Amino acid sequence: MGEFRKVITKPGEVLAYETVFEENPYLRTGVPEKMGTVERFDYSTSVYENGVTYNKTAYVYLPYCYDKDDKDRKYNVLYFQHGNTCEPAMFAIGGNKYMFDMLFDSGELDPCIIVFVTYYMDPMRDADVRIQTGLAEAGDGRTPGIPMLYYKEILTDIVPAVEMKYNTYLVDPSEEGIISTRDHRAFSGYSRGSAWTWRMFHYAFPYFRWFCPTSAGIPGKAPQLPVPGQRLRMEIPKEEYIDYITAPIKANPDLPFFIYAASGGKTDAFWMRDQIKTLTELPEFSYGSDPKKNNILYALSDYYHTDYLIPYYFWNYLKVLFKV
Repeated sequence: MGEFRKVITKPGEVLAYETVFEENPYLRTGVPEKMGTVERFDYSTSVYENGVTYNKTAYVYLPYCYDKDDKDRKYNVLYFQHGNTCEPAMFAIGGNKYMFDMLFDSGELDPCIIVFVTYYMDPMRDADVRIQTGLAEAGDGRTPGIPMLYYKEILTDIVPAVEMKYNTYLVDPSEEGIISTRDHRAFSGYSRGSAWTWRMFHYAFPYFRWFCPTSAGIPGKAPQLPVPGQRLRMEIPKEEYIDYITAPIKANPDLPFFIYAASGGKTDAFWMRDQIKTLTELPEFSYGSDPKKNNILYALSDYYHTDYLIPYYFWNYLKVLFKV
């Protein structure tokens, strides 16, 4: 992982459109005293217009203070999409879990529910190809013949089922009910999952208020299908990504939002910085760390490119998310 910077800024402090992440000091202190729990969440989805019903699994992290019988205490929900070659259990099971426990063990962050989801149709069945290339069967537009409808799976089959099962702010699982509780719902993703977070902003803007894309910039309008021996297109024409991101804002001018974007180091998703700077110059955006008056922030860490550092990013995100 390397050494962290000794001199760091506070989360949200603006330095030329970049913010250096704050290290979570509690991650170095060993085993947390307050431990959350993880539950497996099985569901099925048939949103892909191909006549196939897929049986899938997500994992739900419940913070240490969660009590299923305490219906008066409601929790915000953060949905997280992993990156290429990964799968959701890697965050919810084993050594990584305690890193999420450490987020809330400190008492500095408001506990929330974290839901680990996957665009892969069956990441364990397809583990060999998933781990080698990441090109296992998926619904995010990277598998030929499967339409890019993963956002429908999230909105139709995951959000209402998860949030009605646990103590969240959702009391009505209808479309109107989900929209009315968007202040309490966030979506984040890393790398390939970050590209999907931008797509969630485009397709699911009315249902989420908070978006945290990490280590991948705004994708093009069309799905990026893999071509053997070729890299996926990274730098998208300015007019294309501006239209893509501003479309849902213009369609829903009365709905507030906040984008907390981040990348690791000067070479990690380097085109993302130019995209964010371009967005901050548009009238739809206000740069800063106060969600009551701002709606976009970009942070730069010195971390290398790996999903395993997600808990470090969450430490910074959760000092801003849901603060309205």
